[in-house]
Amino acid sequence: MKRLASVLVAVLALVGAASAQVTYSGQRGVHVSSYGGSRGYASSRVWVAGRYETVCQQVWVPGCSERVWVQPVFALRYDSCGRAVRVQIAAGYWRTLHHPGHYESRSVRVWQPGHWAPRGSC
Repeated sequence: MKRLASVLVAVLALVGAASAQVTYSGQRGVHVSSYGGSRGYASSRVWVAGRYETVCQQVWVPGCSERVWVQPVFALRYDSCGRAVRVQIAAGYWRTLHHPGHYESRSVRVWQPGHWAPRGSC
């Protein structure tokens, strides 16, 4: 940890931050303060780069309509001489079926932007 503090002092000196102050505070880590501004522990957070992740999402899939041909209906009838005759009872027609919508699980690639995270959480 003391080595990290000396490395931070060297880096801050190279960038021209002569007024930056680095102190070692035991188990808490390296404390960095620059120009009397905001303070934080440099070793308590890490940068997690942006990346694509594949996530499973529930997606609504709307229902659809389908046209189906219904066959004509025929039957046997007997004429006055007793002969069997095939006659059409109902004509064929197109029928429209409406299927209901439903939810579906789909894998989607989503961009997760970079962010700061507590050390040890990623």
